[in-house]
Amino acid sequence: MKAVRDNMLGLLLAGGLLLAPQTADAIDFKVKGAFDISFETSNVLPRGVKGSDTFGAMERLRTQIDAIASENVSGSLMFTVGTGTMNWGRSADGASLGADSTKNLGVRHAYIDWIVPKTDVKVRMGMQPQLLPGYVTDWSAVYGQYSTGVTVSSPLATSGEYKFGLSGFWARPYNDNSEITQNGQTQKNYLDNLDLFALTLPITGNGMKITPWGMYGLIGQNSLRGINTNTDQREPAIYAPRGGLMPVLGSGGNYFSTFEKKYRNANNTWGNGFWAGLTTDFTTIEPFDIAAEFTYGRVDMGELKDYTQFSSSGQAKTFDLVRQGWYAALRVDYKCTWGTPGVTAWYGSGDDSNPYNGSERLPQFNTPWPVTPLGFGGGFFDLNTWKVLGHNPGGLAGVVGTIKDVSFINDLTHTFKLAYFQGTNSAEMPRKANMTSYPSRADGPMAYLTTTDHAWEGSVSNTYKIYDNLQMNVEAAYVNLHLDGGTWHGVEDSQYRDNWRVSLTFRYSF
Repeated sequence: MKAVRDNMLGLLLAGGLLLAPQTADAIDFKVKGAFDISFETSNVLPRGVKGSDTFGAMERLRTQIDAIASENVSGSLMFTVGTGTMNWGRSADGASLGADSTKNLGVRHAYIDWIVPKTDVKVRMGMQPQLLPGYVTDWSAVYGQYSTGVTVSSPLATSGEYKFGLSGFWARPYNDNSEITQNGQTQKNYLDNLDLFALTLPITGNGMKITPWGMYGLIGQNSLRGINTNTDQREPAIYAPRGGLMPVLGSGGNYFSTFEKKYRNANNTWGNGFWAGLTTDFTTIEPFDIAAEFTYGRVDMGELKDYTQFSSSGQAKTFDLVRQGWYAALRVDYKCTWGTPGVTAWYGSGDDSNPYNGSERLPQFNTPWPVTPLGFGGGFFDLNTWKVLGHNPGGLAGVVGTIKDVSFINDLTHTFKLAYFQGTNSAEMPRKANMTSYPSRADGPMAYLTTTDHAWEGSVSNTYKIYDNLQMNVEAAYVNLHLDGGTWHGVEDSQYRDNWRVSLTFRYSF
C-alpha cells in the first residue's frame, strides 16, 4: 500500500507541476520537411546486377522540428523514415505487408544553436550538417556530411562593402566502432576515433565570395573499421570512406583483408590528414557567374612492411600508406532570359606508376559531389542508385556542359547535361599494382580510370510544379564507361560499359 500511495503522490505532484503557471518564455515550434516517393529502372547498383531487379519503388520522409526559445537559443531535430532507401515491399525496410519495422527510422540531425552572450559568436552543437566550402558545385569535394560535432562562427570585421568572417568546426565522424581480436584477446574501442578540425575565412561583398580554408584530421588506426553496417540499404563508399582516404591496395585486396592481418600489427597508431583550399565566386560581371577553386590534401597512415599484394610472385616490399593530391576547377554560367548555359571543368591529379609510394590522388571522404546525375551525386533524388564514377574529382579530368532553368511551358523546367571524363592515373598502375580484379566500391576508389580510359554522360532532368508544395521530376541519365583492354587485360569485363537510369520522383515540401 505504501508503494501505491507513493506512486499516487508522485503522479499528483507531476500533474501539479504541469498545471502550474509557467514562468519560462514560450517556445515557438516550426515544422518543415520533404517527402520523396520515387520509381526507377536502372542497371546501376543496387539495381539490375547479380540477379537484382532493374525496377524499384522507394520512399524517404524527412521532418524537421525547430524549437525556438528566442533569437539567441534554439534547437532542431530532423526525423527520417527511410534512413537509407525504404524499398516498397521489402520487409527488412519495414515496407512489406505486416512488417511494420522501425529499422528504417532514424535521426538526420539533432543540434542546438546558441549565441555567446553579448557577442555575435554563434555556436551549433550536436549532429549537424558540416560542410567545407565549395562554390563551383555548391558542395565540397573533400568533406560534406551530417556528422556529430561543434561549429562556431563569428563576423570579424567590415570594410566598406566587404565583410570578413571566421568559422570553424570539430567533427567526430567515427568513434567506438571497432572490435578486434589480437593475441587471443578482444580489444574494443581502441584507437578508433577519427576527429576533424576545420577553419574557414569567408570574405563577401560587391558581388564576390572568397573563402580560404584548412582542415586537419586525426585518424586512429582502427577508426575506419566496423563502420559500414546496413550495407544493403546504403552505398558503402559513402559510409565507409576508406576508398577515398587510402591508396589502391592491389591484387583485388580490400581494406579488411589487408588491414585485419597486417595494419594493426604494424605499430601505426595514429594517422594524420591535412587539407587546404581556396574557393571563389564572382557575379560582378553580369550576366556571368564565375567560380573557381583549388584544393590540396594529404593523408598519412604510416607504412606496411613486407607487403606482397602488388607482386604476382609474392615479392615483399614496404608500402607507404600515403595519399596526397590536388584538384583545380572552374565554372562559368551565363544567365539568359530563356535559361542558363554553363560549363564546369576540372583536373584532378592521378596516381603515378609506382604503387609502393602511395597514391597521388586527392584524399576525401566520399561526399556526394553533385556534378552529374549518374556518374556522380547530382541527381534530383540522392538515393536513386549508386554512382558510376565516384564521389570526387580525384584521378579524373572532366568537362560538363549544362543548360538549366529552361522552360517552354509554365511551371515546367528542364536541365540538360553532357559531360566527358578522362582518367589521369598512370596506365601502368593496373599491371604494377597487380589489379587482378576491379577495385571495389567500399575499399577501392570507385571507378578507377587511367589515361587510356574515359567516360561520357548525357542526362535530362524535368521538373513540373503540380502545386506550390508538390513537384514531379522525370530524370534520365546514361554513362558510357570505356576501360581499355590493353591496360586492364580482361578485368574491364566485370564492369558495365552501358550504364543507365530512368526515374520518376514526387516531392512534397512543407
